[in-house]
Amino acid sequence: MFDNHGYSDAEAAWSAPRLMEGPAVDPVTLPEVDEVGVTTMVDNIYDALLASAEGVTRASAGAGRTAARQFAGGEALAGLCAEHGFSALVSARSGNTNSMLLFDTGASPDGLAVNAERLGLDVGGLQGVVLSHGHFDHAGGFDGLARLCGRSGLPLTVHPAVWTRRRLDLPAGQGRSCPRCPEARWNAKGSR
Repeated sequence: MFDNHGYSDAEAAWSAPRLMEGPAVDPVTLPEVDEVGVTTMVDNIYDALLASAEGVTRASAGAGRTAARQFAGGEALAGLCAEHGFSALVSARSGNTNSMLLFDTGASPDGLAVNAERLGLDVGGLQGVVLSHGHFDHAGGFDGLARLCGRSGLPLTVHPAVWTRRRLDLPAGQGRSCPRCPEARWNAKGSR
């Protein structure tokens, strides 16, 4: 039996999945656009040998050049950073109007930022961040993002329970705190 681990029954029930009836509480309507682009910024694999294909543009083999004195020419192709986690840059164009948001931020403070720099992407026009959920591997890249944007305080869209304390339900039925899921240090307004 997996217990509430210090949460009240009401707190545990509030964060549990449940079926909702009727229309969405906050329905979202999307305007029609001319073009949508999705750039994977962080994923758990990177394969520099995969070629582009119709509808898919892959990072060039030259992405991520870095100093390496041991090689002729003094540099190596480091490629993109891969880490457990996910982040995608989503852009939409409607006529001459462009919109850009980030969906998740990866695990580390640097993976997203390094990959944006290696891909030559300017995220200065980023209009907001959407978090799918509060696990460390989707919400760890905010520091690097703030460095790239030169500011913090971007609009953030999250589920109300995004910072609920995370737990693992291990095979032997032993629930325990997720060792790599740190508690959030943000208040309700999103500042530290």
